Amino acid sequence: MCNCSQLASIVPGHDENNPLGPLDELEWDPSRWATLNRCSDCNQLWHIDIAKADQIGLCIKLAEEADWTKLDMTQTRVQMMVNNHGGLSFDTCRWKQCNNNCVKGLAFCPQHAYFDMDIKV
Repeated sequence: MCNCSQLASIVPGHDENNPLGPLDELEWDPSRWATLNRCSDCNQLWHIDIAKADQIGLCIKLAEEADWTKLDMTQTRVQMMVNNHGGLSFDTCRWKQCNNNCVKGLAFCPQHAYFDMDIKV
């Protein structure tokens, strides 16, 4: 028996560390580093990240297959990176002409840390 109904809509995990139980892989998209899966028991659809060393993997519930192609978790990943560092500091980002607050322990705001400095965890 699955536990899909008790799980949140976003669960940390990836293809090598899947907390969801038995799934049937429906699609694999290497350009998105993800797979589309269906729970063998309840038919819940899941987007599951393919493991990457520099990124926190996510398993995301999907309402229907069409959601798979529209899913963009970029801002969720940016926020997870900020949370993993303990939030924001009162320091100002050192990126040229940026006045946003830094991620704690970093010299850059969330956008510059994630997109320009490639800090994903």
